[in-house]
Amino acid sequence: MSTMKLNIRQERFCLGLAEGLPQSRAYVEAGYTARGNAAEVAAARLFRNVQVQSRMAELRAAAARRSEITVDDLVAELDAMIELARATKNPSAGVTAVMGKAKLLGLVVDRAEVATTLRRPMREPGEVMQMSLEEWERRFKPKTSIS
Repeated sequence: MSTMKLNIRQERFCLGLAEGLPQSRAYVEAGYTARGNAAEVAAARLFRNVQVQSRMAELRAAAARRSEITVDDLVAELDAMIELARATKNPSAGVTAVMGKAKLLGLVVDRAEVATTLRRPMREPGEVMQMSLEEWERRFKPKTSIS
C-alpha cells in the first residue's frame, strides 16, 4: 500500500483506471460528480496528482507481478504457435489463441467506430410515421421574436 494516503474516491478512481476504464468514467464511478466535459477535465487533473500517480505505479507493478507475462513472452509463444501451425497446416488457430491472450492482458486494444444517427421527433409519442423536414421545422424550429 502507498505511504501517501488517498481518500476513498481517489482510491476507487485508481482502481477503476487499473481495471481499464477511461479516465472520465473512472472519475464518475469513483463517486465524483461532473457534467459534460467537466468529468474529462477533472479526471485529467486528478490523474496528474502525485499521490494518484504513485498509487497507479503500485497497482501496475502488482499487476505485472501477478501476470509475469511480457510482450516478449507472447512473441515467443506466437513464434512457437506459428511453427506448430505450419506443421499442422492450420495457421489461424495459433494466431487467434495468442491474439486472444494478448487482448485479455490489455496488450492489444480493439478500436471501434461509433456512428450516430440523427432522428427527428415523432408527431406524437408512439406514432410510427415521421414528419417531413418542413413539418418538423414548423413545429420545433425556434421562433424569433421581432422587438
